[in-house]
Amino acid sequence: MQKKIFPIILTIALLISSLVSFFYIYNLQGNAKVINYAGVVRGATQRLVKQELNGQQNDSLVEKIDGILKELQTGEGDVGLTRLNSDAFQELIVEMQREWKDLKEEIYLVRAGEGAEILFDDSETFFALADRTVAAAEQYSEKRVRSAAVSLLILNFAFIILVILIYIYNARQAERQRELEKAEDENRKKKEQLSRQEENLQAPMNDISELMYITDIENYDLLFLNQAGMEIFHVDSLEGKKCYRVLQGKDAPCEFCTTPILREGENYTWEHDNPITGRHYILKDRLLEWSGRPARMEIAFDTTKAEQEKLFLKFTLEAEKLVTDCVSMLYQQKDIIKTSAQVLEKFGSFLHADRVYIIDIKEDRMYARLEWCADGIISHRERLQGIPVSLIERWIPYFNRKECVIIQNVNQLGDTNTAEYRLLREHAITSLVAAPLEKGGTLLGCLVVDNPPAGQIVSIASQLQTLCYFLLLARSNAQSQKELSRLSYFDTLTSFYNRNRYIEDTNAMTHTDSPAGIVYLDVNGLKDINDQYGHEFGDTVLVECARRMKQVFEGADFYRIGGDEFVIICPGIEKDVFHSKLRELRAQFQKEPHYRAAIGSRWTETVSSLKEIIAEADARMYEDKKEFYRQNPVSQRYRHHSDEVLHLADPGILMEEIQQNRFEVYLQPKVSSSDRMAVGAEALIRYRSKSDTLMLPGNFLPLLEENESISLIDFYVFEFVCVKLKDWINQGKQAFPVSVNFSISSLIQSSFVEHLTGICTKYDISPEYLEIEVTEKIHDVEGLDIKSLIINLHNAGFAVAIDDFGTEYANLALLSEIDFDVLKLDKSMIDNIAVNPKTKTIVGLISGVCHDLGVHMVAEGIETEEQFMTLRSCGVDSVQGFLFSKPVPMKEYEKRFLKTTDSEK
Repeated sequence: MQKKIFPIILTIALLISSLVSFFYIYNLQGNAKVINYAGVVRGATQRLVKQELNGQQNDSLVEKIDGILKELQTGEGDVGLTRLNSDAFQELIVEMQREWKDLKEEIYLVRAGEGAEILFDDSETFFALADRTVAAAEQYSEKRVRSAAVSLLILNFAFIILVILIYIYNARQAERQRELEKAEDENRKKKEQLSRQEENLQAPMNDISELMYITDIENYDLLFLNQAGMEIFHVDSLEGKKCYRVLQGKDAPCEFCTTPILREGENYTWEHDNPITGRHYILKDRLLEWSGRPARMEIAFDTTKAEQEKLFLKFTLEAEKLVTDCVSMLYQQKDIIKTSAQVLEKFGSFLHADRVYIIDIKEDRMYARLEWCADGIISHRERLQGIPVSLIERWIPYFNRKECVIIQNVNQLGDTNTAEYRLLREHAITSLVAAPLEKGGTLLGCLVVDNPPAGQIVSIASQLQTLCYFLLLARSNAQSQKELSRLSYFDTLTSFYNRNRYIEDTNAMTHTDSPAGIVYLDVNGLKDINDQYGHEFGDTVLVECARRMKQVFEGADFYRIGGDEFVIICPGIEKDVFHSKLRELRAQFQKEPHYRAAIGSRWTETVSSLKEIIAEADARMYEDKKEFYRQNPVSQRYRHHSDEVLHLADPGILMEEIQQNRFEVYLQPKVSSSDRMAVGAEALIRYRSKSDTLMLPGNFLPLLEENESISLIDFYVFEFVCVKLKDWINQGKQAFPVSVNFSISSLIQSSFVEHLTGICTKYDISPEYLEIEVTEKIHDVEGLDIKSLIINLHNAGFAVAIDDFGTEYANLALLSEIDFDVLKLDKSMIDNIAVNPKTKTIVGLISGVCHDLGVHMVAEGIETEEQFMTLRSCGVDSVQGFLFSKPVPMKEYEKRFLKTTDSEK
């Protein structure tokens, strides 16, 4: 047997030797190929990195490099590489695979938009590693070449132990076979266990009502879809099914796929409206491994109802904000029509409706007043004029209950409400919401929205009703503003423009080359007519005078600038036409005694200063008025001094008279009731005419009040008193406080207090020497805040006295409301105080109130000793009257009542 074995072994040895030689040659060739492909990996990787850095994706090259690296390690693959049995080489190959894996991840990050710096740095590291790997392969090959020769020499020696090796090999093979069989048995058992676990896991996943699926993250294959998902998407089998096609109905991966942004061990939550189910879902995604494959699991929770509620709430809040904005626009409006149109546009745009319009109902007819149309929608406003209300008779009960009419589908009206159906279809209306516009139970119209989105028809009703309320309120406010504007610029008695409009128009009228005629007219004897026949008849006279003016100067501008004063402005009128009409007007006012007027006129070819022209017409009117009063001496308006004071109505002339010292300041002393010593004085004005007649205030102040020029006298007296006080102080004389009367015309001036303090500063006079007297009639003066005025006077240092107390019913209320310093009892309460116990009681009560309030009480008009004693017993502090002294000229007052102070004696 051994003999047979030897030749067999020899033969085998020869064969083996030949085979070994072939093997070494083959291995050397394989080693060379390995070296070559190790270099190929480096070059391919370098090219790949360059392409990726340039934005060129080459997945095929990635896969090729994956295959080469794997084959270099295992020696198994399509290229036919052998596995180098070099530990150094294999360690480097393993390291290259790890580095290649990191490099691939960086490539994917660069593709996802990350920076390329890390990829570039890692690629350099990889290239260096590849160079080391190639070097290791070359060193190994060189060793193999050297060892091949040695191996062939010792091959024969190898055969000696061949049998032993065969035995050892067989033994090991048997052992390995047993181990493999054992491992296969264990793998089979493990696979069966995993299969049972997968089935157990799928059971509860199929039982949940939420949609759940698992998909391959690389090829989008559906790996699992639970029972709920199978039913929802009508799927019987998952074989060959893509997630994007089954779940989204798409032909390509979803652009919103979350796979690229998922991270291991983390959940990702998002929301989505599914186009197939039409439902809104909250989705939770997570990466996992499924059957050995990387996968993405997604669970979908149906939140459609909650989302609808959220959207409804959002719409409601936005609608309420819109209504608030619209209300704000309506409150700030200056043009109600323009603003209402803007509101309709804002509301219609928000609702995405076709049309929004306001319908007015008048005499059982409907008229579209305002309309807004969306882009591309034809206006129907002209067609919605004069339509009978009977066509929408079904709506009226809803409107009467202040409810909206809601029509979700016009086609449903076809059988039951034919006329209404035809009306709506003719106007391309498929759905509609209408809200009533009613006021005080009267239906004024409605606000209509055509073809709003189906989901918002019912929800907009309340906003529409709110908007209707404020539209009506804004319309009412606009009408009120219009009426107020009319009242601000029109005289309600004559329908002429009033003084406000007169001032605005005359200020606005500038230079013009066109002719103009001015008529200035004053009704004569109106005061006498009012006194004799009553103010109602006086108003009738004014209305008739206005009618006659309007009849003659038809088309002109008419102004009532005072109680009985009128101005007519005739722009563009020719001279002969103007004078012809003027003659006709004069004739109109000469027919009847009750309708007489003083008329002044002025015509000019061009207008350079309208106010100067009006002033000239005014002056001519006063000349005409003086002529009237000369011919009518029975009139008591200006008494017997009319001719001598009428010229004072001209402010320019009045100023000249003041400068010529024709107005004289008299003083009437105030006397202490305890010792009859002078404690102060009241300044009073007198006018000395050109005939050297000294006139009392009652003869000229009414005229100045009527012409609103009395303030010139008020401030003249005040400044005159300041000059005298300064002289007395400089001369060392005892200076008592002096009271000065001010008219309402002065008090209502915004700079009144500043004017007074300016005069005091000018003459270095302390306000404590001055007392400001005001009449109690100021309590009802429109436009005068008397409380604020008194506070400002007190802050400036002035004392304030209320004059003529006792002549008005409201004087006690005035005393309780306003902080006066001095109260002056009117003469009407003094005349019978000595013989009338009731008057004495009232005065005593008023005196007690004044003492309690810290108000100094002065009684004026004292003419008898009995009056004085009675007043003193009532507790009156000071008195003035003819019993002590009448008003006297300044020099006489200084001589009688002023004494030199002790320091100057």
